[in-house]
Order: sequence, then C-alpha cells, then structure tokens
Amino acid sequence: MCVVNEMQTLEAMVSFVFFLSICSHLILSLEESRHIDDSLYRIQLAEDVWRVLYLRGNFADFQNVDRDKLEQEFTLIGDEASLCIFMDGVQFTNCRGSNQPHHITVSLTKTVIYNGTPKDFKFSIGK
Repeated sequence: MCVVNEMQTLEAMVSFVFFLSICSHLILSLEESRHIDDSLYRIQLAEDVWRVLYLRGNFADFQNVDRDKLEQEFTLIGDEASLCIFMDGVQFTNCRGSNQPHHITVSLTKTVIYNGTPKDFKFSIGK
C-alpha cells in the first residue's frame, strides 16, 4: 500500500509540473502587444506639413507653380522632419531619384485652386 501511495504522489507531482509548464506557456503567449498606435500623430504631422506649405504661400497660384521651387520647400521641411513629402504621386516630391523604395505612412486629400476651379490632390508623407 505504501508503494501505491508513492506512485500516486509521483504521478500527481509530474502532472502538476506538466500543468504548470502548459499554463506558463499559455500565459506568455497571450502577452499584450506593446506596439504603440501612432496613426493620429502621423495624420497630424501630415496636416502640419500641409499647413506650413500653405501658410508660406506655396499653393496661392498653383496653376503657375514652379516645380523646382515647390520641391525646394518640400526639401526644407523634409530635412527638418526626416520625411519624404509627395504631392500628386511623385509629380512633386523631395525624394526624387533615390534608389531605395519609399514607404508612404499617411495620405490626405487636399484641395487647391487650379485654373480658377478647386482640384483635389493626394498629399502624402513617408520615409
């Protein structure tokens, strides 16, 4: 009878250790992701870049805009914020001619007056 009790105790201890290892594995796999959602920050950053360009007068006479002048403005802001700025795809950008692919993080639809009528453009920032 003593041997049976010792076997049951040993079996209970092995089962308990196995149970603890399964539980700890499950708890560790359910650990909450620590990724911070910064999408609102990126949208606000794109809005701020647009606002700076707008207040500097870059979109006042858009049908006669000088692409090189606008891209110089993009470069000034892009260098300060370490961003690539795109408007209407790559028609206007400060990241032209780079061998590395660009990753657009946020895009906004903005309106400028073009030939006397409002026209929507896609304004994007990225890396």
